[in-house]
Amino acid sequence: MKDKLLEQLLELNVKNSINDSNTNIRLLDNRIKFYQTLLDNLEKNKPLFFQKKKLIEYENKMKEYNIKINELYIEIEKEVCLIEKIISDV
Repeated sequence: MKDKLLEQLLELNVKNSINDSNTNIRLLDNRIKFYQTLLDNLEKNKPLFFQKKKLIEYENKMKEYNIKINELYIEIEKEVCLIEKIISDV
């Protein structure tokens, strides 16, 4: 009886952990989409080559958004690894 109860609790805990990770992945994905939208808008309004100050600012923003997107992909990778670890440990 206790073993069955413990098994059910473990299964419930695993499901909840996986659901939490999936929710985190969706949130990270939404943040990536947000930064991609910012990048798209930035590219649409790219300054002309003779607008040096604006061009430098544009390049800095592009770099910043790309770095943030890469960081978010790394976070997604961590969440996926966590899910894999949870599943493999069961």
